[in-house]
Amino acid sequence: MKQNKFKCIEFDDDNNRINILIGDKGFVNYKDIEKVSLLNEDAKFRGKTQPFVHQVLGGTTFYTIFGEPSFYVGLKIVLKDHIIKAAYISDRTTRFNTDIYKEDVKEGNLIKRKIEKRIS
Repeated sequence: MKQNKFKCIEFDDDNNRINILIGDKGFVNYKDIEKVSLLNEDAKFRGKTQPFVHQVLGGTTFYTIFGEPSFYVGLKIVLKDHIIKAAYISDRTTRFNTDIYKEDVKEGNLIKRKIEKRIS
């Protein structure tokens, strides 16, 4: 059985679109999507600035001194008219290498592949 509904996105293949459920809510037509990226957005900035302007990157020693920020794993969906839509994998914050983070990245990669398959 194909999974076409996730916590953050629902695939509407009958109408060739996705419905963003967590993030920039609403429908986006497959034909309007140019690119999809899986990114981490600093929790302090979610909903306060353009999506994914404040990304959290892993693997730097900076965080060992000052503490690692919490963030949301999400999909940055760039439309052909350069509008950016955000779909957050879940509505909870996480940190690197936690079970939540690993689950969200796994689900995010699955959704990303499903979108890319539909827009190619």
